Amino acid sequence: MLHFVQNERGVFLPAVVILLLIVTVFLLSITAAYQAKYQTYDALEMFYTGAAIEKMEVLHRQIMR
Repeated sequence: MLHFVQNERGVFLPAVVILLLIVTVFLLSITAAYQAKYQTYDALEMFYTGAAIEKMEVLHRQIMR
């Protein structure tokens, strides 16, 4: 085991694999956070678009009377 730690070639591959896993988890978490934020903004857009259309329809009905 001590030879594995002292040998640079023996440590390099596991270190790279661990670094790759850390970077992958980091990127996936950033992507998930972005997706959640985008879905929130999309839901807000749909809600306010529907509310604006509803208000315009009410105003149109009042004008047409």
